Amino acid sequence: MAIRDTVLPLGGGPDALEPVFVPKGTHASYNLYVMPRRKDIYGLDADDFRPERWLDGTLQPRWGFLPFNGGPRICIGQRFAMAEAEYVLVRMVQEFRTLESQDPGPWEESLALTLCSRNGTKVSLTAA
Repeated sequence: MAIRDTVLPLGGGPDALEPVFVPKGTHASYNLYVMPRRKDIYGLDADDFRPERWLDGTLQPRWGFLPFNGGPRICIGQRFAMAEAEYVLVRMVQEFRTLESQDPGPWEESLALTLCSRNGTKVSLTAA
């Protein structure tokens, strides 16, 4: 809730590039499910799983991608989670030559506290 009258620098007008006045007492929120699916940031294929869209470094969504939130309320476990994921990924690359999906069906989302696969993660690994 806005504790005083304020102005957000972007989000208003037909092109969403104009300021937005937010009066004191206004409830403001954002949807973490929708943010990484914005076609204006990620392209018309925003709903597709395409990790390569991040490879060349031109995609810089800033506040359009918030897996750990941001600002003063950023997740205190972010560094630990990233270090843990990096470690596991490096160990997998060291130990396995290939990783292939064995999921017989298409991706199905399961929405809970986090977003995950409704069918689990079915993969096959080939030792290096």
